[in-house]
Amino acid sequence: MYDSDLSFKIKKLLESNPQQLFRMKDISRTMQVGRHKHKDLADTLFTMVREKQIVLKNRNYTSLKEVKRKNIQSRKPANNSSSNKVLTGTFDATSLARNKSYAFVITDSTDVFVSAEDTLTAYHKDKVEVEIRYSKQGKQFGVITKIVERARDKVVGILQDYNGKYFLIPDNSRIHSNFMINDLNNATPGFKVVLQVTNWGNRELQKLPAGNIVEVLGKAGEPDVEILSVIKQYDLPLTFPDEVLAELENISEEITEAEIAVRHDLRELNTITIDPTSAKDFDDAISFITTDSGYELYVHIADVAHYVKPGTLLFAEAAKRGNSFYFPKRVIPMLPEKISNKVCSLRPFEEKLTVTVQTKFDKNYQITSQEVYESVIKSNTRFNYEEIDDLFDGKETKIDPELIEMLNEMRKISAFLLKKRKEQGYLFFDLPETEFIFDDEGHIADLQRSRETESHQLIENFMLIANEYVAIRLSQQDTMYRIHEEPDEKKLLDMKDILKRYQLILNLKQNYNFALQKVLEDMPDATYHRVFDRMILRSMKRARYSVDNEGHFGLAIKNYTHFTSPIRRLCDLVIHHQIKDLINSRPKKFTRPVLFDHAGVATEQESLADEAEREVEMKNKLIFMRKKLGEEYDGLIVGLKPSGLIVELDRYPVTGVVPISSIKGDYLEYDERYMMFSGRSAGVIYKLTNKVKVMVSKVDDDIYFQLIEKYE
Repeated sequence: MYDSDLSFKIKKLLESNPQQLFRMKDISRTMQVGRHKHKDLADTLFTMVREKQIVLKNRNYTSLKEVKRKNIQSRKPANNSSSNKVLTGTFDATSLARNKSYAFVITDSTDVFVSAEDTLTAYHKDKVEVEIRYSKQGKQFGVITKIVERARDKVVGILQDYNGKYFLIPDNSRIHSNFMINDLNNATPGFKVVLQVTNWGNRELQKLPAGNIVEVLGKAGEPDVEILSVIKQYDLPLTFPDEVLAELENISEEITEAEIAVRHDLRELNTITIDPTSAKDFDDAISFITTDSGYELYVHIADVAHYVKPGTLLFAEAAKRGNSFYFPKRVIPMLPEKISNKVCSLRPFEEKLTVTVQTKFDKNYQITSQEVYESVIKSNTRFNYEEIDDLFDGKETKIDPELIEMLNEMRKISAFLLKKRKEQGYLFFDLPETEFIFDDEGHIADLQRSRETESHQLIENFMLIANEYVAIRLSQQDTMYRIHEEPDEKKLLDMKDILKRYQLILNLKQNYNFALQKVLEDMPDATYHRVFDRMILRSMKRARYSVDNEGHFGLAIKNYTHFTSPIRRLCDLVIHHQIKDLINSRPKKFTRPVLFDHAGVATEQESLADEAEREVEMKNKLIFMRKKLGEEYDGLIVGLKPSGLIVELDRYPVTGVVPISSIKGDYLEYDERYMMFSGRSAGVIYKLTNKVKVMVSKVDDDIYFQLIEKYE
């Protein structure tokens, strides 16, 4: 909104400095314009230029009087030369989506700060050239000079009508502009559509990008439409190419006697699967026996590599997809259904080819030996997690007594393995996921928190054994590792300051694993875990795939890889080929450069899957919470930012914002270091872990609450 006071101050600033050219960020910094007034500043500058009160040229503002002079000297940024360094990188508009006045260009050597008005026509994930203008406090600042390659040429969003003109409002907030519509293609306002971009606009001239509608997805707000919109937005593959599917005709579901003869025949072992109730692809199974000397654990993994080999179109498609994508009621698989749900799925009472890691324990649960080999199995029983948890909780079950005895022994070994891992520095975070409950018509009926139970831990502990052993076996050659590097010290120091304010001590003089483990153990109650577990996790680096073995910090494991899910992860499929080649003394299929490429794809696609799945989750929560407008709930302050309180509801796994401007009664000052607000006169304090009552006041691109009460 145009602000006359700002206009007067801007004019005075420019006229007082006639030889200097100002960018918007310079004006904002010099006049000490707060973040909340940034949009007003932009609107005021635009109006002043339009009314010819000031002049805009090459994204620089100056007074009209000075332009009339003949010899204006263009301002050069500090420490700049005529031959500025130019880097190529990826434009990251996350900051702009959060109403910041800057963005970044991520390059191989550094992250470059770029002011909002210096972004040319770049959009999120575009490949761009950025010219470094100056450095300050070790940070690089620059200007985008060229769009090298667009990340997309289509945008998904909602069609809206404003005074007879039609616009697309992008679903992805990091596409930080609306788009004008040239061709409606019979689309209706309020529907989700796909826009083909024909013009990327001009920020300097305040000209919006534009395009034509090429596909109508359905009415906005319908769960299936929202999922489809994310799939289209991220350009995820809905089908497999015909030539890939044609290769399936050569794959037989029958297992020949000749194949069984060259494998370990484990069909007589009592073998079970434990998976979610809704699972369709079963890529791991367990056998467990008690012996005179101790115990034997068999982790059987579907032998996908037997059917999907390098050089085939099936493998090439898997290497392109990187992993499966999981959405509520919908999966986009890495491999076609014949492979993922039939041939390789370890379904009960069906003979299946597997790769088995066999681990022997003594009576004290210490590992005495391990080996890996090709096998054939036949699963006897399919369990879901709830059934096993009922057994462990002492509830009545219909499980066979022989299996109950086996499961109880497995439970003891699992508990021992977990205890041992914690002693090594394993970090356990209490991070419940959201479970969506749908009614018969496909609408969201409820939201629940899905927690990791003892049955989940049992499977995880056994899979860790297999993954670690296979990584050790392959560590003498080039391979792919699942790595998790140590956190940056600066981030831990920042976290230490925040935790100290809440009486939690992070002792960074000791091993980081044990320091973080101690903090997690010292939290007084579940309230603290709801606030700080996720915050601590965010301060750490993301796990990724690499050909260099950097170890896995979070698991406190030196050699680690992913081996146990070849149906849904590229890394596991590659590892299966490598371990099968090793145990059969065959030539290696993958060179280090090829492994490097696969690791990059696997990491990128995992990140894409996380992003897409988070977006679908948020969309579904928005749909659900629109039905709750006006309702009041108890909640917890789990985060703070200068513009408001972040509150998580107790009843639902939903977070929303209480705008600080909506809290009346006192002027609240934000302390960024300790993440808290304090009242200037009344002294009221809002901080992490405070319990509050809120009302759902608005739901649009986010969920907004009105503060009703703060509990003492």
